[in-house]
Amino acid sequence: MEAPEGGGGGPAARGPEGQPAPEARVHFRVARFIMEAGVKLGMRSIPIATACTIYHKFFCETNLDAYDPYLIAMSSIYLAGKVEEQHLRTRDIINVSNRYFNPSGEPLELDSRFWELRDSIVQCELLMLRVLRFQVSFQHPHKAQHIAVAVLYLALQVYGVEVPAEVEAEKPWWQIYTMDTEIP
Repeated sequence: MEAPEGGGGGPAARGPEGQPAPEARVHFRVARFIMEAGVKLGMRSIPIATACTIYHKFFCETNLDAYDPYLIAMSSIYLAGKVEEQHLRTRDIINVSNRYFNPSGEPLELDSRFWELRDSIVQCELLMLRVLRFQVSFQHPHKAQHIAVAVLYLALQVYGVEVPAEVEAEKPWWQIYTMDTEIP
């Protein structure tokens, strides 16, 4: 399965003229692949976010040139499914990925190429666990309470509505919904 272009290593940064560096563009494309594949696989938002986080944290520890980012992405999806209790079959991940890279192509046959890719995903999962020191469970910032507070805050700002008695209140209004949120 041929993936789009690779890139350099190191942290994502800005290149000349403020454009994203090549590795940042690669990571953006791969994150988009993870999200699109996750949706096609029927994953919930938290496992998709976990897959993106696993992918990102892996490349914070390693060099982009050393590993195929799309293999890491497929393994991130597989691992995130396990971590977030939404198990996926490697065959489904491979089929969705194949369709992503070859939209008009035929599904992969269950031949040696398929089994090699499946083994690569599983072996890559083990490598990722070691590189990440088995730290693959995350608290995601987009919990429902945080989203609700953000939407309410945005609506109040857009419509110019002030919360009654906000100045006299002991604590900000949004702390009714969540204690760990700060609004500038």
